[in-house]
Amino acid sequence: MKIYDKRNKLLAIIIDPSGDESSKNFYTEDSLDIQVASFKLKKDDNIDRHYHLSQNRSINTTSEVIYVISGILEVSIYDDEMDLVKTTEIDNGKIIVLLSGGHEIKTIEDSNFIEVKQGPYDEENDKKRF
Repeated sequence: MKIYDKRNKLLAIIIDPSGDESSKNFYTEDSLDIQVASFKLKKDDNIDRHYHLSQNRSINTTSEVIYVISGILEVSIYDDEMDLVKTTEIDNGKIIVLLSGGHEIKTIEDSNFIEVKQGPYDEENDKKRF
């Protein structure tokens, strides 16, 4: 599920990889600041040996990916004016990609999750509470 603001700007993507049948599922467009995919590979499948070339990239925002291992999170998504757009629950095995605007996360029950975002990260200069 994709969440947009009133100007059709993509704010977040909610992913439930449990129902994916194909071996490779890319959930984000190549043009975004972060790429998220899931893989279901069979025994002896390979991702060919490779490395990633050094690139100069210009990233203007900090995208964030949260993968819920267990529990339930309530995530509120805000647009760039900090107006609430949507509140949703993310539970076991689901992923949310936070791309733009603001967000708030509340734990509905004890939760274990992984957060991934671009670095280097400087909380003093990269985060503003509202």
